[in-house]
Amino acid sequence: MKKLLLTIIFAIFSTNVSAQDYNKGLEAAKAGDYATAIKEWKPLAEQGDAQAQSNLGAMYDKGEGVLQDYAEAVK
Repeated sequence: MKKLLLTIIFAIFSTNVSAQDYNKGLEAAKAGDYATAIKEWKPLAEQGDAQAQSNLGAMYDKGEGVLQDYAEAVK
């Protein structure tokens, strides 16, 4: 029971942190601060966050804050 409770608490905390990081990246991108957006979204994308993956792909597609790289955009 103790393990289950700790697992649930960790899952809730992790989701909240991910949402905060995603939103921080979103606000940075809206302000044109692409370096911060990449810093926030890249770890989330590597963990499988679809929104972060999509946004990073769009940044690589358009060359926003990174060199334009269609192969990386698709990845």
